[in-house]
Amino acid sequence: MNFFYRLLPKFLITVALLFSFGAMALTESGMVIKNQAGATYRDSAGIERSTTSNLVETIVQPVVAMTLTSDQSKLGAPDGKVIFTHVLTNTGNVTDTYKLDLTLPATVISSATIYPDMNPKDGIADVGDPIISGTTLIGPLAPNETYSFVIVADIYSTATVGDVDSLTIKATSQGDVVDGIPVSSTGVGNATNTDTVTVTDLPIIEITKAMNADNGASPSGPYVVTFTYSNVGLTNMDVANTNGVILKDILPEGMKFNGAVNWSISGTELTPTTNTGGGNGTDGNSDLTFTTCIAPNTGCSVRDEVEFTMDGLASGESATISFEVMIANGLSADTLYNNGIYGFDADNSGQVDSGEKETTNTNIVPFRVNMNFGVIANNGGCDVGTDNNCDGNDDTNHETVNVPTAKQGERVAFTNYIWNIGNSADTFNITYDTSSFPTGTSFFLYKSDGITPLVDTDGTSDPDTGIIPATGETCRAYQVTDSSNNCGYKVVLIATLPPNFSGTGPFKVFKHATSSNDTSITNKVIDELGAIEASTVDLTNNFRAETATTTEDNCDDSSDNCGFGAGAEPTPVTTNVVVPGQTTRFTLYVTNTSAVADGYQLEYSSTDFNAGVLPAGWTVEFKNISNAKISDIAVVLPDATQVFYADVTVPITSPTVTQSIYFKVSSATTGVSDVKHDAVTTDNSGLCIGLVSDSSMTIPVGSSGVYKHTITNTSNDAINNIPLTITNNITGFSAIIYEDTDSDLNLSAADVAITSIATLAAKESKLLFVKVFSAPNSAEGITNITTVTATVPCGTVTVQDSTTISNTNMSVTKEQALDAGCDGSADGPFSTNNISAAPDECVIYQLKAQNIGIKNAVNVKITDAAPTFTTFLVIPGTIPTITTGTINPITNGGQGAIVGTAGTVTPGNSETLIFGIRIDK
Repeated sequence: MNFFYRLLPKFLITVALLFSFGAMALTESGMVIKNQAGATYRDSAGIERSTTSNLVETIVQPVVAMTLTSDQSKLGAPDGKVIFTHVLTNTGNVTDTYKLDLTLPATVISSATIYPDMNPKDGIADVGDPIISGTTLIGPLAPNETYSFVIVADIYSTATVGDVDSLTIKATSQGDVVDGIPVSSTGVGNATNTDTVTVTDLPIIEITKAMNADNGASPSGPYVVTFTYSNVGLTNMDVANTNGVILKDILPEGMKFNGAVNWSISGTELTPTTNTGGGNGTDGNSDLTFTTCIAPNTGCSVRDEVEFTMDGLASGESATISFEVMIANGLSADTLYNNGIYGFDADNSGQVDSGEKETTNTNIVPFRVNMNFGVIANNGGCDVGTDNNCDGNDDTNHETVNVPTAKQGERVAFTNYIWNIGNSADTFNITYDTSSFPTGTSFFLYKSDGITPLVDTDGTSDPDTGIIPATGETCRAYQVTDSSNNCGYKVVLIATLPPNFSGTGPFKVFKHATSSNDTSITNKVIDELGAIEASTVDLTNNFRAETATTTEDNCDDSSDNCGFGAGAEPTPVTTNVVVPGQTTRFTLYVTNTSAVADGYQLEYSSTDFNAGVLPAGWTVEFKNISNAKISDIAVVLPDATQVFYADVTVPITSPTVTQSIYFKVSSATTGVSDVKHDAVTTDNSGLCIGLVSDSSMTIPVGSSGVYKHTITNTSNDAINNIPLTITNNITGFSAIIYEDTDSDLNLSAADVAITSIATLAAKESKLLFVKVFSAPNSAEGITNITTVTATVPCGTVTVQDSTTISNTNMSVTKEQALDAGCDGSADGPFSTNNISAAPDECVIYQLKAQNIGIKNAVNVKITDAAPTFTTFLVIPGTIPTITTGTINPITNGGQGAIVGTAGTVTPGNSETLIFGIRIDK
């Protein structure tokens, strides 16, 4: 079996045979038919991807098929010879050998011998070659190869005029098993022709045809065609009759008549070379005339014709007629088969009657148009966006397939047209080099649809175009045809760019198309990418960024105040206002404005750009639409967007400030990034100053009392120039405000009287003393209200002190001391200062009630309670205690009020209640 035969030349011969003999071409035995499928899809992330199937191969089974041409009928003279010409053609798909068997009739033909007619194929037995017997193997013949032979039949000397009989010639394939593979039974394993002889004693004209060459290029020539005509009959023809033989030659298409007619009887050239008109010649009583029809013409649209009319010949005489032909330009590699057709004055009536014209064919003479391989690879040169008006001959103006730009990681398609400009069907292997594309670029060849992989069909291991018909032949449905009738095939090269590279080219890949039949025939096309654009991404507020595929019209310009376009912006796009200690949310959209899917890291900064750096106490958390914390967005498809949130938390101590916040998305794959500038303003306007607290006391007539108040700046901003005002509602009363200048918590001579506070820092507190003086003539029992007011930009605060005139007056002072061991004894002196205590430790309280009036105080009760998160500490005999009087029952670990009943307290004396509490664990 002939594995990987060069398919294409045989394909051409098949076409010729099909045209001339009606043979059907079969795919060559052993040919490996390869097929691979391709698919495109989107993965779970929505990214478009491509994949290929496994490669499947089908080996074509050997099939035997053949043709034998053709049945013939000829005249023969008693004791004479008749020559029958035949052509055996292997129309199977495997090299084969054959045997020829003759079956003779009972009468007329006494014997017959088969001879080769191969060198030249002129209808005459080859001199010196052995005869072909029934055991002779013909071949081997490759698929579509032909074998010419002649049968020389001997006529019985006793044959009677008018006798008719026939021999049969049978050709039988010997290819039952080829290389161990059984031959398919679907082919034709034998063929038979019938050759008939009619016996006559009248003239018999035998004409053979020959050419001085059996192959040549297109164009080429001149070549000489020679007809030899002989009278092999028993009777002379009358040379005085000028139409004893009429011979016509209808030349095959592509073979052109070129004049230079010579006639052996005259021995002169009747017309010169290139004279394609008719002519005549005379030699004594012998005459010859000829006419021509040169295509295209009314009588011969595509094929030249020449017809000779000449005198008959005496028995045993021969003569020749020759002329020149040219092989036309632009012919496909093919075999041109040609024979003449003739008639003669078979009844010797003096002329060729109408029924005697064109009755007999000469032998068939093949002329092979040699293969001329050629290829052009270009960008097609077609009308934009179509396959119309393409130009397969221009390798200069259409040398480059240019794609101006592509994005990082994009799949770039280059469509190349591979044109067969030779005269033979051919397959072109496609190879490429990738020297100037960036490292990481991958390439893959596809068929015209851009999806199905381009595979190897000719056994060279390189992907190829498959068979492309020769120039002028009919292109297949999946191929393209240019304006010069060249057939072409579109090959798509997909370049997948690396995701991490951008830059200006041009970047070039040189693709080569090489003939499968002649590897010296090659042509290149340049696939060129102008630039690889950096991928882009747009980070915006509240709306997605518009792209060419969206029409929301909310965020497509910098004036939309959404952060459209590349950042960072010089001023904040969005400023959120938040109270210190609270969180504010920014709604962000990341839109992939590139051609490939990408993923993004999320970052923040207080500057442009120092990732993760914010003022002390400030925090940012990114969250998805489900409010789950995120640090990245995995995949965003081209032109798609994804919403997420940035929650900014401001520390409770933040002053009023507008703080820039920069948000950034960046891809580790492509390197693309975008920064958006936003801001947060902390609002302390809801925080102001506090002045605590209202108080009351009783003083004797003509004396004074001191109240303690604390003024606190509860905001995170310093407050300056705080005016303090004071009013009394009873005439004669007056009051003065002092600051605790010496910080001893008591009004002393060192403390300065004030009417305003110059500065109160954020969260700062000041202790104020308000000293109220009674009118000297105040009636006992009246009450004066002293109002202290502080006015600041954020608001106004007041406290009121209620002073009642009475000669009986009690004051209560509460002090504390730590009892870490909870043994009922203070660990240090009592004080009004703040102390620190841990859970499960105890604090001892001392409450002192003093009569500061001038009369006895009666029914004196000292009342307090266990604060929240504490319980009473009760140690019998140790705590609680009272100087004089009784204490209501309380329990250790209990809560509620504690009341000490002291009874009567005389002026200047006091009663003291001591109790303890334990701080909850």
